[in-house]
Amino acid sequence: MVTKSDKSLYTRIQQNRKVKSVQEAEGLSPSPHPRGAITWRSVSLGMLATIFICSIAYYNDFAVNNTFFIGNNLPLGLVLMTFLFVVGINGPLSRWAPRFAFSTGELIVAFSMALVSCTMPSGGLMRWLPHSIIAPWWHAQASKEFRDLLVNLRVPDWLFPDLGSSDRNTWFNSPIVNGFMQRWTGIGPPPYWAWARVVLVWGVPTFAAYGAVMCLMAIVRRQWAENERLPFPLAQIQLSLLESPRPGQWFNGLMRNRVFWVGFAMIFALHMWNGGFRYFPKYIPEIPVKYNLSGVLANPPFIYADGGLKAGTLFFTVVGVTYFLNSSISFSIWAAFIAMQIYKMIEGQLSGDPTIPGMVDQRFGGIVAFALAMIWIGRQHWKLVLAQAFRGERPGEPRGRYLSYRAAFWGLVLSYAVFVGWLMLAGSDFVGAVLLATMLLLLFVITARFVAETGIVHSPALVPLYRPLHYMVMGGMTHRPSVESFYLTAIHESTHYDQRETLAVYGSHAMRLADQTLFAESSRSADQAQRKLSRRFMIVLALALVVGYVFSWAGVLGTEYKYGATLDRTQDSPINYWGTNMARWSVLDGSIAYQDGVYNLRHDPATNFGFGFGLTALLSVLRLRYVWWPFHPIGYLILQTFPGNILWFSFFAGWLCKQLVVRFGGHRLYQNARPFFVGMIVGESVAAGVWLVVSILLSQLGYLYVQVQVMPW
Repeated sequence: MVTKSDKSLYTRIQQNRKVKSVQEAEGLSPSPHPRGAITWRSVSLGMLATIFICSIAYYNDFAVNNTFFIGNNLPLGLVLMTFLFVVGINGPLSRWAPRFAFSTGELIVAFSMALVSCTMPSGGLMRWLPHSIIAPWWHAQASKEFRDLLVNLRVPDWLFPDLGSSDRNTWFNSPIVNGFMQRWTGIGPPPYWAWARVVLVWGVPTFAAYGAVMCLMAIVRRQWAENERLPFPLAQIQLSLLESPRPGQWFNGLMRNRVFWVGFAMIFALHMWNGGFRYFPKYIPEIPVKYNLSGVLANPPFIYADGGLKAGTLFFTVVGVTYFLNSSISFSIWAAFIAMQIYKMIEGQLSGDPTIPGMVDQRFGGIVAFALAMIWIGRQHWKLVLAQAFRGERPGEPRGRYLSYRAAFWGLVLSYAVFVGWLMLAGSDFVGAVLLATMLLLLFVITARFVAETGIVHSPALVPLYRPLHYMVMGGMTHRPSVESFYLTAIHESTHYDQRETLAVYGSHAMRLADQTLFAESSRSADQAQRKLSRRFMIVLALALVVGYVFSWAGVLGTEYKYGATLDRTQDSPINYWGTNMARWSVLDGSIAYQDGVYNLRHDPATNFGFGFGLTALLSVLRLRYVWWPFHPIGYLILQTFPGNILWFSFFAGWLCKQLVVRFGGHRLYQNARPFFVGMIVGESVAAGVWLVVSILLSQLGYLYVQVQVMPW
């Protein structure tokens, strides 16, 4: 028999559960004094991290010539900063003042703000954009053909810095141009204000692209995370670092495990020792983490293989991440590379020429097939998104978390329209603008999908954004987009050439981290709180992007006008070699070739496109239909790319480690060894941070120092 007191007790329990659900949705704090995830403390911490990263990354990467501060999809500098904060600040707070310790939710918010800001200060934007705008005028000093192209382009002056004259013939020798490319030696302070309109004007397409990307990531989130259950390996590693310790304890669950510290200590000590060898080679022997068999493999058939087979380096961050991957994915990456080398050696023996000139077109066909497979797999979800975009949500239907599907869809449309409209105002015609916007978003989504599924830390540059324009020229089209369209496309190709620091990856991972913490305990009673939290989460991410954009521009201008050569012993000049020369190869050489319609090809683009499309489609179908099928399409799609050639050996090492652990220790040993591989990743990041600080200190003291590179650059 149920009494009134029993009913009263039951009611109080239910009310407490509702309160707890709302608190968990707001913060998931383990402390006895729960607080929301988005607080003045978490936003301030995220903003400080954003400002620091965006202020120092360009200087570190190109003036100091260190290991890149961000550098890949698992930002090295951010991992370092997170580790130092959770161990040096949040750990002591949790141990002795738990009510002041940051909750997991607060750490996630701060980390996510810093993570999305990593898009801008270096390889994601600033390594390329300023040089794509200004370096062509510097290169044109030595070429009449370049000068004629730039002077005759029908693009507005507001695309460029204020160079003090409306006559473009005077721009080539402007001190503003030369000072940026070589170091400011003019009278007075550097001309930072001359770039003010560039910062504002180019902010429009930049944030239109960012807005479209975030809307796309909000649209695909449920399909990837809940329907397909993609593993997001990098997010799992990040989350293990960000988990706050229990009240009264210094370390969280990961760092209380001795195995983590064993992995950390081994890799940290290794890099410190080898860094010492770089400074004192007479006294400290190197512990090899690389091999070079070029001399041994100098004869046929091995001479026809790529250099990546003959010489390689072990990157422990890649090894650590690979341990968390599905074995078929890591196997596909290194096995495809080996298969390609076997093919090249056979082809070289038969014809004397092992090159595959049509690989870019094969990859283009492959990513189109990959995108169509992605659309087919999620067709029910995309149908739901479109339905809600036009008629709104209905009771019982899944809804968008960070943005409603209606807001995300129309936000995407608006962002796309702003991007296309800006391109047309800047001189592009409509077809050229639409092709550029579509290609850019396609590559962003494919890259985010690759990383969500495979955890690859260094995303490849897949296909040039202007490849569809090439097809028009090669197809003999007389009414093709204008040279101005190609020029603007080439600037964006140069700007987004490097896909290893993209907002699509960072934004999707920020959402995944929030999914697993801020929204881990879903409850109807907490719907209103979750919607509020979702809106605030997107707002603070947008705030980090805006602030990061401003400080990234300050960082690049301050560095370029101050340093004419790198500060290490190499004294490289200009300091940003790839940014400088990509402006020539992509923007100038590319625009002239397009203008003249001259492409001396050794292959048939249509045949190679079709081959890539067919092979990727076949691999996708086999992978969907047969669980035992071992080959993932990404193994083929990253062939002949920088990460495919440089990282294959590290993928092989990580795959082999996992196979040996599972074979001889089973699932239990696999789980127990996970902290060891996270420790390897953190140890490599902290070692890189130590050498970063050493380099900066020595440079400030006026000493020439030795470059110590820990990750590929």
